[in-house]
Amino acid sequence: GNDIASILAATGWPDAGGAVLIVGHQPELGRLAALLLSGQEADWTIKKGALWWFTNRVRAGEQQTVLRTVITPEFL
Repeated sequence: GNDIASILAATGWPDAGGAVLIVGHQPELGRLAALLLSGQEADWTIKKGALWWFTNRVRAGEQQTVLRTVITPEFL
């Protein structure tokens, strides 16, 4: 039931160093993924038990989110 800004603040995204694991439910996880990848919250579907790995970088002075991999439970 948290808003996406609160989740990002709790993780320190994008400035925190090291890895952070977020465990949650829909619709928040889908909205978080949408915001990180598109810049806008949207009701994206994330399959139960899936792992999404995001990183970030700065290119040409612009902050970018990178989706490194998505693993669904069938591949674990």
